[in-house]
Amino acid sequence: MFFVVDPDREVAPQHAAFVWQRLWEMRDLAPISAVMPAVVSSPCPLLPDETADATLVATLTQVPAGSAWVSLEVDLVRYARRDGELRETLLDAALRGRVEEGERLHDETRWVDPDQDHDSRNNRRLSVFVRGWGDLVAIRGADPASLDTLRDLEALADRIAGVLATASRDIAGTSGYCPAIDITGARVLRHGQEMNALWRRAVMNNGVRHRNLLTISPWDVFPRGMPATFRYMNLLPVVRKAHSVSLHRDADIGDWRAADFRAFHERVGAILRSAVDATPVARRL
Repeated sequence: MFFVVDPDREVAPQHAAFVWQRLWEMRDLAPISAVMPAVVSSPCPLLPDETADATLVATLTQVPAGSAWVSLEVDLVRYARRDGELRETLLDAALRGRVEEGERLHDETRWVDPDQDHDSRNNRRLSVFVRGWGDLVAIRGADPASLDTLRDLEALADRIAGVLATASRDIAGTSGYCPAIDITGARVLRHGQEMNALWRRAVMNNGVRHRNLLTISPWDVFPRGMPATFRYMNLLPVVRKAHSVSLHRDADIGDWRAADFRAFHERVGAILRSAVDATPVARRL
């Protein structure tokens, strides 16, 4: 069971407090989780954002209803030296490997639901769930409340997203870009020969095989194996770099109260709302 938490919805204070208290008390019941309105985006600026109005049960990733996803995982800790510096060559190889594996699994999976089968063929969605953001900060001995630490994580997330997108574009070079780009392009191709040429050039430069790639959970800004402290909440904006958001939780929040649980979700909700605008190109189409 999933409870949708919408920070924009006006609710009587006493009712909101009751709901959050109940969610807090049920936080560790496996079938129950609090999710919130979100969108999924694409590394391709030609594709618009989509409303995430469903949830993948296994990973608690918020996705469009009826969409078909292949989920894979990369743990940053596995590629970190003792000082927290990343073995970038090994990490890049792992990221590319996940994209190649996801491409193969889309071909091999037989989707029972017709909507998912159609979505798989059109969008080739991947959820490469990158874990260990807070662990990496802790290993490095960095200050989680520092703006520099956040900037370092955001730069790393940008780099990871870039490696995934490059791998997807490489596959698109041999297997073709995801057909959803053609669906968007159909609205452009009615506007004359010059626009058609611009669109073809844009597709050549930005076309990807997979509509979505990087998944991050806001809970992963907390190191695993130790109590979650509020200083690490400064790192939450890194989730804006993701194409899809998971609410899978490994963080130890045993020392929290219901008010802390609510404050976390409200802050995550504010960050997600700041990332809901469609990409500039897609918004004009």
